[in-house]
Amino acid sequence: MNPRNRNRVPRQRSIREVIGSIFLGFELFVVFLGTLLVFGMRVLDPVPAFVLGAAFAALILITIRFLRHEWGIWLGWAVQVLLVAAGFLHPGMFVVGALFLASWTYFMWKGGQIDRQRAPIIAEYNRRLAAGEIGIDGQPIDREDSPSS
Repeated sequence: MNPRNRNRVPRQRSIREVIGSIFLGFELFVVFLGTLLVFGMRVLDPVPAFVLGAAFAALILITIRFLRHEWGIWLGWAVQVLLVAAGFLHPGMFVVGALFLASWTYFMWKGGQIDRQRAPIIAEYNRRLAAGEIGIDGQPIDREDSPSS
């Protein structure tokens, strides 16, 4: 571990960010399979099919990167709507997109609920950390055992 980072407090990731990144990571796999479906069923020619699939995958990766921001969550909603819209290429994607949209809706609702419940706990942790009462591991700092300067 880098000595300069030893006392650095890691950023608290929200539950919506964590769940959203896992969910979108799984959705990357579905987009890959959807791309193969569109190519294999000859819905589109190979180049447009793979370019469209790669662009969709890139959008998902960008969304994962920015889930820490509220607009990143909204970008996640746009990804879900686009997945439903992929049903215009192949009707089966309407079903897949609807299932993912319903799942995203539930995860964002439940994640927000958990984040609101965690907020006072995290605030107290940050207060005690700033006051020097605890270390970054959450353990109390024993003032009597610390070497005097």
